[in-house]
Amino acid sequence: MNSFAPIEHPGTRSRWASWLVIGLALAVLGGTLAWAALDLRTRIRSQIVQRDGEILDAVTLMQHLNDQAAGETLAPLTDAGEQFQLALKVSKLRSVLGVRLYSAAGKFVNAFPAYITETALPAADLTPLQKLQPVSRFSAQARMDEQDLLAETNQPTAALLFVEVPLRTEDQKQLAGVIQFLMDGSSIARQYAELDRNLALKFSAAFVVSAGILLAGLGFALHRVQRANQQLAERTRNLLQANRELALAARTSAIGAVASHLIHGLKNPLSGLRHFVHAHDAENGGGSDTDWQMAISTTQRMETLINRVVRVLQEQQSGVEYEISIAELAAMLAPKAKVLADAAGVRFETKVQFDGKLSNREADLILLILENLVQNGIEATPAGKTVEVMVTGTDGAISFEVCDQGSGLPAGTETRLFMPCTSVKIGGGGIGLAISKQLAQSLGAQLELAGNSCTGCRFRLVVPLQSAVSHRQPEVLAANHPD
Repeated sequence: MNSFAPIEHPGTRSRWASWLVIGLALAVLGGTLAWAALDLRTRIRSQIVQRDGEILDAVTLMQHLNDQAAGETLAPLTDAGEQFQLALKVSKLRSVLGVRLYSAAGKFVNAFPAYITETALPAADLTPLQKLQPVSRFSAQARMDEQDLLAETNQPTAALLFVEVPLRTEDQKQLAGVIQFLMDGSSIARQYAELDRNLALKFSAAFVVSAGILLAGLGFALHRVQRANQQLAERTRNLLQANRELALAARTSAIGAVASHLIHGLKNPLSGLRHFVHAHDAENGGGSDTDWQMAISTTQRMETLINRVVRVLQEQQSGVEYEISIAELAAMLAPKAKVLADAAGVRFETKVQFDGKLSNREADLILLILENLVQNGIEATPAGKTVEVMVTGTDGAISFEVCDQGSGLPAGTETRLFMPCTSVKIGGGGIGLAISKQLAQSLGAQLELAGNSCTGCRFRLVVPLQSAVSHRQPEVLAANHPD
């Protein structure tokens, strides 16, 4: 028998994957925006600092040109004294705390006020200064005792801006010296703080808007993907179910053809066997041999069963049609089931809570299915227990339930219960339920195991009502059949 692997439901895995994709997308988006914000912050801070350097460079050059025009210069700008005088004039600008003068080689020359500490020019700053470019450095927490000899050692740190302006030779091509301005950096610290606030607000707004758009797009796309996965899984299950039904149809069709051939082939020999048994019983005085009486009873039942199957086959092939009510169908089932139940010491009950009409072709097939289910239930139920047939329904379908009080089916048999050659009974051929399933499918009905426990099984046959005229009947139509 072909086996089919179960299809894993994609719901949980798809949801987990969806959250993972969304999380990764948000992380990438947040990382990208954060990197852009930090890069922009660095660039703007550099521009803020360099702005003061460019301004002081222009002011220093303009002051020197003004001094030359006014005749206040006594020596070329390469002279250290002239350089220091120029530095003193520019240091009068607001926020300048002090100045240092360096030679073109970066050596300390002089400072003002006199308490400004003597320090060397940073080697890294000398390269752009030699290219006649101003240099600005900002320190948010500069130690004042390193810059001011009068500052206390434990004095709090302060924000300082170091601006280094190149002094040019007369031909404006070479470095003549360097003036370093020590400036109050509190305004720059405030600009930094304002910049950080603005960037944080804009970053947050950009992240929220972008995340919303991203989530909407990803949510829609993932919903489409998940829906496509569900449809694919559903189609796969339908294909597997169709394959199972095709396999079942092929097996049961072959079994049906063989059964039909055997039934027609057995009818005449069985009739002859019955006549022979009757004749032998009559010769021996009748009723004297229990074995022969059992043989007579068995042949009569077999002949009755074959005649019933032949009648159903003939009616299915003929054009004769008539209607049978549900109550009549239950009344036809009860006597046949009662004989089997009495022989096994089992109670048999029918409860009909729905009234409707079926065609004789539908009724014959339903009766065959119910008889097989009832017989199986009686064989599985211990003496003193009950087998019950309950009929309910709506305007769209009729439900027949056969419930026994046996010990239930063994674990693992439910999935292959309706497959041919699958039986849990000793000596069973496993054909009855397979043929019943095929008969139900030919009706467009659904036959299933609705319940299985240690207290019994419940089989349900649901037959759709397409053209039959039906209505509800609240009371029980067919009486119970106790022992």
